[in-house]
Amino acid sequence: MRNFSTGRIALAAGVLAFGGALWQAQAAAPEALEAGMAGTAHAAKDVYGIVNLVPSPVLRTYINARGQVALEYIALDDRLHAGVFNGERLLDISPPGHDTSSVSGINDRGEVALQIRFPRTDPSTAVFQPYRWSAARGLVPLPSPNPDTNTFLQTLNNRGEIVGGSDTTGDSNYRAVRWTAANRLLPLPSPTGLTNTFATDINENNVTLGDGQSAGGASHLIVWNAAGRATDLGTLGASSAVSRFLNNRGDIVGLFDFTTPNFTSFLLSPGKGAARIGLNTVPTDLNEAGEVVGRVQRSNNENRAFVFSRARGLVNLNPSSFWASEANGVNDSGVVVGLAWPEQYAQSRAWRWLRSGAGVDLNRRLLNAPGGLVLTNALTVSANGDIVAESNAGLVLLRPNGGGTDAPVLGPIQLSQLQVNRPVQLTLSLRDRNPADTHSATVDWGDGRGPQAAALREYRGKGEVRASHTYTAQGDYNIVVRVTDSSRRSTTLYERINLLELGTPGQVAKKRPQAHPQAPGR
Repeated sequence: MRNFSTGRIALAAGVLAFGGALWQAQAAAPEALEAGMAGTAHAAKDVYGIVNLVPSPVLRTYINARGQVALEYIALDDRLHAGVFNGERLLDISPPGHDTSSVSGINDRGEVALQIRFPRTDPSTAVFQPYRWSAARGLVPLPSPNPDTNTFLQTLNNRGEIVGGSDTTGDSNYRAVRWTAANRLLPLPSPTGLTNTFATDINENNVTLGDGQSAGGASHLIVWNAAGRATDLGTLGASSAVSRFLNNRGDIVGLFDFTTPNFTSFLLSPGKGAARIGLNTVPTDLNEAGEVVGRVQRSNNENRAFVFSRARGLVNLNPSSFWASEANGVNDSGVVVGLAWPEQYAQSRAWRWLRSGAGVDLNRRLLNAPGGLVLTNALTVSANGDIVAESNAGLVLLRPNGGGTDAPVLGPIQLSQLQVNRPVQLTLSLRDRNPADTHSATVDWGDGRGPQAAALREYRGKGEVRASHTYTAQGDYNIVVRVTDSSRRSTTLYERINLLELGTPGQVAKKRPQAHPQAPGR
């Protein structure tokens, strides 16, 4: 149920300000490569069906054993929204009037932990407060130690217990907290001599992992038992130790000396010492078998994906001859997902490794993929093998054995060179697992004219949308394409563009950078 580990600092501070830019890939896969992918997918039993989830940009994603997905994404209103894919469709669970909604996990019961910020008259006083969402009860506020300071959730277990931290005094001095399945607040005690505590994980036994700071500034590992009693594990012989993951058998993953150039990750198991995983290793996930995945951080981002276990040691997963790779998630079957770069400046490819070490470009395992679709990063994998991946058509869910939904599957919006006062040509490929369905399409070009019918050619579940439009003024525009089938199921994609100069011959429009906050979390 976990994904990217972004660091304790990002949780407390990074989400508070929007900044940065997210580049959205739009290049189509070469026709030869597309044909090769399709041939491989249809010929093999190891294939994935595709479900469009939400257009980019997307920040954090989580998946449960039922293939339900919690995610946060920048919507057309330029705000961070929280969403849940319930197995059939995406629900926006952000409340009306919110400023920012951010998710922190989803359990196998479909409950989502999230924090929400509402605007205030004085923007500097706006803070994040904790919530729980479920299909049965909707959005429920959780009690907060202080409604005028930030509270961030970190994760939740299948019993409905949630952990995180709250800035109880407003000076960024956090205290670890836990909420029961009945939404009762349980502040977790700080061991003697430690302050600024934070809970980072909780297992199915309600044992909680976290860390805190000593008077000298060193970070110590902390474990709270199910009753909330704290044990200070110290730094395990390093100058500092920060926590990351905890599984049900009590394995702990963290980082030693994380503020120094010689940081390393470690695996601490009950009854055994801390095993150092390797220099400059960044852990991103831990499964119930005690397997840790992540990346070896190298200069110029020439990283190496790895998997580590006590039995096998550190195993380099980088594909042969590839420039770099990273592992993002692992399930209990030992399936590892991530991304790999064939060359330094090439487009990344979503990658999957099996426990045997065999790896494959997931683009070669797609069943009936729409034209131009390229998977660039596999983010997380569920217990049943569902994979959440980034693509040039936004976030997608990959279902094993060709599974999917009955909604149309769309490839990326592809545009001709964009110029003011010249026609813009739009094309988009579609697929539908129901060959008897017929489809209609609309395009809203974002200039106030609303959705307009678009031409659509199709035959037995395969089709292409075509449309043309002329912009007469410079500015920012949101192009929204919606495809609806004869059963009234629809899929929507959007593209954000910026036309720079009015009437300048040859002036090319560029995509608008997407401002977004740092993702809160580990």
